[in-house]
Amino acid sequence: MIKKKYIRLIFGLKLKQLRQDKKLSLSDLSDKSGLSISYLNEIESGKKYPKEDKIASLAETLGTSFDKLVSLKLARNLAPIEELLESNILEQLPLDHYGIDINKLIFLMSNSSMQLSALIATFIETAQSSELSQNSFSRNALRNFKEFNENYFEDIEAAVDNFIKENKIKHTRRIGYEQVKSILEKKYFYEINESSMNDNPGLDEIRAVVLKGKKNKLLLNNKLSEAQRTFIICKELAYNFLGIKDRSLIYPGLKLNTFDHLLNYFKVSYFSTALLVNSDFLVEDLEKFFKMPKWDENKLLTIINSYNSTTEMFFQRVANLTPKYFGLNKFFFFRLNHDIDRKTYNLSSELRLNSQRNFNELHSDEHYCRRWVSFETLQRMTSAIKRNKNFKERTAGILHSKFFGSGDEYLSISVAQRETLFKNYVSSLTIGFQIDDSLTNKIKFLSDSLIPIKIVNDTCERCTITDCKERAAPPTRALKIEHEKKLEAALQELKEKLTI
Repeated sequence: MIKKKYIRLIFGLKLKQLRQDKKLSLSDLSDKSGLSISYLNEIESGKKYPKEDKIASLAETLGTSFDKLVSLKLARNLAPIEELLESNILEQLPLDHYGIDINKLIFLMSNSSMQLSALIATFIETAQSSELSQNSFSRNALRNFKEFNENYFEDIEAAVDNFIKENKIKHTRRIGYEQVKSILEKKYFYEINESSMNDNPGLDEIRAVVLKGKKNKLLLNNKLSEAQRTFIICKELAYNFLGIKDRSLIYPGLKLNTFDHLLNYFKVSYFSTALLVNSDFLVEDLEKFFKMPKWDENKLLTIINSYNSTTEMFFQRVANLTPKYFGLNKFFFFRLNHDIDRKTYNLSSELRLNSQRNFNELHSDEHYCRRWVSFETLQRMTSAIKRNKNFKERTAGILHSKFFGSGDEYLSISVAQRETLFKNYVSSLTIGFQIDDSLTNKIKFLSDSLIPIKIVNDTCERCTITDCKERAAPPTRALKIEHEKKLEAALQELKEKLTI
């Protein structure tokens, strides 16, 4: 169904097409209908919708019925535009954030050739049959937005500094849960409930819910760690301090239906992480850590544990600060979840900056390369849990990764941890910095001879490494591509022979 905000556009397109079919200029239609040229122009451009008496006048002037003029059905040559407006694709495109007026875009499309209309129709069909219809547009736009800004946002960093000053928070490495909770309760009048959510087993995977009212209520899942609860409290502080109204009321953001929701969720997450992992302390920690001549897993874990943050928050903060302060602006970051009982792996989040590696573009039914250090840390964590069901420590690992085929090299650091809400789940957070002159100069332990070096790839299905002991699936996708290339080469050879 076409949304109400597009009805003006549909009416304007129909009016313009009928006018042009009658070979009337705007001036001619103005003289015959008694409506001003400027008003007709606003109608045709989708800015205004006329009242019934004016619609009747226009219908009579153009020799059509009232019902046909107000119908939402467009002529055949404009059918792709109708399909576009009926789909949810425009809702996923953050056009306004890029200065694009939707009315003007549709107006340009209405003047396009049949070839362009066919291209639009194909685009819609492809999008509707793929993950593009599931807000991938917004997520890709957000990823590009981060990349354009080198994943560092000066305005949010400044806002965090102002918040700290305004609330007289001490310049300390570790900000506690009770401290930020008190600010949310006393300054923003929240009521915080840490028990009601857990009365409903169906909400086990929900971390928190905000109930709007005269006094906002924040319901927290009491299975969360202190760092996770603190992170959510800080997000609520961010929503209020930054004055953000357009938001999701559920954690994690299950209802991020628009680019604004997604962008705002990113802003408050960035704010919360920057508040809890202070840039001054972390830059100092990373400078010392990168200067170490040897890789030290325990040193990294000690640094992470010194902050009131989850591993993911810590790595996200590293991804914010390393481009700005260390010139390391080519990396990827991803989170891999592992179900111990089902022995399955799932990629739940991914970020890349100036890197060709984009794991979310891979099909979800494929098997990620088991040579990655993320799998090694997950296996170590799984073994520790099987030995001791109460094991909750973090596990870290490092790998010099060389991509099969392209030769791209990354220094990949991974930390595995046990999930708090699902006892049989573990996850690994991996950040991989592309190895270049900048990295060689900044990270001294890169030359540590004890760091393993492995040839890796994206997924087993896309990999033709023949002697892989870790292979989890046959190279079906790679063989198909190889077969298609051989067919193309054979056809080209036949063509060349016949044209001699």
